[in-house]
Amino acid sequence: MSRPIQPPPPSHRRTTNLGRFWYGVAYYPELWDAETRKHDAERMAAAGITLVRMGEFAWSLLEPAENHFYFALLDETVATLARHGIATLLATPTAAPPRWLTQKHPEVLRVDAAGQPQCHGSRQHACPSNPAFREYSRRITQALARHFHGNPHVVGWQTDNAFNADFAECHCPACQTAFRDFLRRTYKNQVRRLNQAWGTAFWAQTYAGFEEIETPRPNRPTHPNPAHQLDYVRFISDAITQFQHDQTQILRRANPAWWLTHNGTGRHLDYRGDFTRDLDLLGFANQPMAEPDPARRHQRQAWRLDQARGWSGNFIVTGQQAGPGGQPHCLHDNPEPGEMRQMAYAAIARGADSLLLARWRTCRVGAEKLHGGLLDHDNLPRRRYAEAAQLGRELATLGPALQDTTVFIDAAVASCDLAVATAHAHYSLGLPSPDEAAATLHAALHELGYAVGVVHPADDLTGIKLYVIPHWNLFDPAWLPNLRHFVETGGTLVLGARCGSHGLHANVVAETFPGCLRELAGATVEEYGRQNAPQARPLTLAFNCCEGAVASEWWHETLRPATPETEIHATWKGQHLTGQTAATRHRLGKGCVIYVGTWFTPELVRAMLPHLVLQASLQKPWPAAPAGVEVVRRQKDGHRLWFFLNHNDAAVAIPSTPVGTDLLTGRHTDGGELPLGRHGAAVVHEELATPA
Repeated sequence: MSRPIQPPPPSHRRTTNLGRFWYGVAYYPELWDAETRKHDAERMAAAGITLVRMGEFAWSLLEPAENHFYFALLDETVATLARHGIATLLATPTAAPPRWLTQKHPEVLRVDAAGQPQCHGSRQHACPSNPAFREYSRRITQALARHFHGNPHVVGWQTDNAFNADFAECHCPACQTAFRDFLRRTYKNQVRRLNQAWGTAFWAQTYAGFEEIETPRPNRPTHPNPAHQLDYVRFISDAITQFQHDQTQILRRANPAWWLTHNGTGRHLDYRGDFTRDLDLLGFANQPMAEPDPARRHQRQAWRLDQARGWSGNFIVTGQQAGPGGQPHCLHDNPEPGEMRQMAYAAIARGADSLLLARWRTCRVGAEKLHGGLLDHDNLPRRRYAEAAQLGRELATLGPALQDTTVFIDAAVASCDLAVATAHAHYSLGLPSPDEAAATLHAALHELGYAVGVVHPADDLTGIKLYVIPHWNLFDPAWLPNLRHFVETGGTLVLGARCGSHGLHANVVAETFPGCLRELAGATVEEYGRQNAPQARPLTLAFNCCEGAVASEWWHETLRPATPETEIHATWKGQHLTGQTAATRHRLGKGCVIYVGTWFTPELVRAMLPHLVLQASLQKPWPAAPAGVEVVRRQKDGHRLWFFLNHNDAAVAIPSTPVGTDLLTGRHTDGGELPLGRHGAAVVHEELATPA
């Protein structure tokens, strides 16, 4: 298999170019003796497994002593799997360095904000900026790449494992040096630029040289500089990106045909930047059962999957939940019969171009000893294995039809920006985060049956009719031409309170709010305030587009229309704000910009959505679907795949369906009724009329 074409820049519309759909499972042969593993490959093949991911936590096996490499178990396993038609996705084992390394080089251990070094006995305990750890990581990666470079059964690699999933920050001496080097590069080796960007005149923080700067630590003794914290998170992302780049360079040199991925998405990482550009595709570990409320689970899963696609496009699920996920502090619900299969189809519907189940066999030892796999602790296959086998049979038919398709959306919310999320986290004012607001908006559109996704403001907005940017105080003026074009060509853009109030270093802008967005919004902010006790001094908004008033929580802004094309969209009632403008609507070209001077709460979103849907001329992708049935469409050049997922607690029937074939059953759909059982799923390949 040749290496996929180098992908274009990250976009929610990017496809993976894998060339086929891989159906697989995570496997840990190092945990089991030969007798227990005896029938694994045979059982995997019988379940339709075509790819196995392994090796990410096996460094102590692969290099039991320094420079003494042992790959026999991997060789044996790869060969055994290959005899049953199963390929291998290997992983670099750098998430869990062995004890001999941390004993010889204790300086590689991460240091927390309190100055406490981390300990051996867990994972992610080594610092990616430490020169010794980077050298040992390159060495094991080089040894593996050299050993497997000509093995035709190894098709790709996963870098490390879930960067920053457990521990993102480090304050060790190596990080102090690396952080200063990062700042020198960022500010062109001119500390005055840094002082200006960080506003270090405040609290006498001014630096005479980069060597004086340390990583920021909270409450030592009080609040750190927000701009300092933002650059520190950017540094963390850069450090991981460089650490991964060491590995991708080695792997690509060894075998350019290998495709490379990583199983994100962890904290403090910019997946729209060089980290993902260094890969062929991004991976995502999908754990829907982490949401304890079954009624909210499918929606929360849709949000997380759309976020994964929003970072860089279609992806591979490197760990789809196959049982009750568990660690010492929690044990998720056990998926009911049919639920694991349906969760897999939800992931595929929303952009997964390949899918690996979380693990083959439930472990008996360690921190995840109750994290369910396809086989139980006693090594016996039961209903989860049978369900995985059903999924394997169905994907053999569905997989080829998915190639090069993208997910159709015509409504979107903004997310997937590291700086925006970081700026809010370090100066939240006790307000819900932009992503929390985005999730509220996404949930409302999703539950009503609209084709909603997640898109960054710099990304391709073609075909989107309604786009909401909720409370992005940090705003890059470079995004404005894309947004203006979107509106002028007919789009409806909705901006939430505080948008544009801060610049790229998380400092307040000098311009009247909403800063660089003033011209686009056609309005300015005259006054703003936090609502700390909204029940004591209630405020409501009265919208021109709907009857009744909506309570405001968290935040209020009074606005002033700034152009003749800007109309008052809502007014305030309560206290001194009564009669003042709470929301505006600016007509621009064929579209409009709506600025809302309060926080997006569920109540506000429910009140506004009917008007926004009408304003943007949104249509449900399949209006005949009953409530509780999720409908998602993947498409390419008129080739349409309709996913119907029943999230109701009872069977339902869709009164009409596309004319085509249900690829999961092979049954022809003539446009009539389609029954869906509890946790049911159907994927209809629509037969489109051929132009004359």
